[in-house]
Amino acid sequence: MDDLRIQWLRNRVYDYLDIKQQDSFGELLRRDDGAALTAISKFLDETDDDTHYPLFFYSLVLERDEQIEVECGTSETVFYFIFDFVPS
Repeated sequence: MDDLRIQWLRNRVYDYLDIKQQDSFGELLRRDDGAALTAISKFLDETDDDTHYPLFFYSLVLERDEQIEVECGTSETVFYFIFDFVPS
């Protein structure tokens, strides 16, 4: 990513959405054969004064319950963990 405008935009998105995973934006740009990169580049390169389009970024946080069985000696104990993650 050599375009300084996209790097600046990435840093603002990370700051405002409080994203800690440092490659999330890069993964977004690579997803779907670079469709997001194409859309962002088009947004930044548009020079038509008659038409203005917004560019939205948002983050979803989903909770996932995962059941893990752990064998301890002769008895079986089941632990439940809740992981928070941001989908790719």
